[in-house]
Amino acid sequence: MTTTPSAPSGSGAPSVDSVIRSMSIKGFVMPALLAPAVLADEAAVRQVLDGMIAEGLVAPKGPMFQLTEAGKARGAALADQDREHWGVDNATRALDLFLDFDHRMKEVVTAWQLRTVGGQQVMNDHTDAAYDAAVLADFARLHADAAAWLAPIPAALPRIADYAARLAHAADRVAAGEHTYIASPRLDSYHSIWFELHEDLIRLAGRTREEEVAAGRA
Repeated sequence: MTTTPSAPSGSGAPSVDSVIRSMSIKGFVMPALLAPAVLADEAAVRQVLDGMIAEGLVAPKGPMFQLTEAGKARGAALADQDREHWGVDNATRALDLFLDFDHRMKEVVTAWQLRTVGGQQVMNDHTDAAYDAAVLADFARLHADAAAWLAPIPAALPRIADYAARLAHAADRVAAGEHTYIASPRLDSYHSIWFELHEDLIRLAGRTREEEVAAGRA
């Protein structure tokens, strides 16, 4: 078994509840991408998944895993507990504030992937160093602002600190020149973590992504 390289990690094996919460957001997932989401290494995650399979909470699908109906029911119960603990009004306020950052995030990701040449949008081939530097500066400012907004929330809902740790790790990798950590779906990239945080906030506010999309908020 291999470990996820340079992922932020906690101590020991992740809890079953943390794995269920993450899988409730991710859906189908491979252990290598589940590991950084629960701040653990892949070997520890696989051990927990094995136990969850025995309990009927998780089912393998080829190299991937998904929650069973029993696992989904436990995930829904955990979400209800979190919602009651934090309060729908608090979650809604956090979600409303998040949306301003979300608009900026979409602009940064789009700018990193595309640029305008001769009045036409083309794939960014990253040959324009000045352009890329400007986008990276926007990304760094976004991360600083989002981190400051996120910092007080774990006092009310401690598990949100995991998102802060993951976002900080991805931002550090980007700052170190590993620019795939901006938006690659094959990594615990900033954009991947951001999407999961957004989905979590939507659910904590008692809403659905479909409702948010229909309202022009997602």
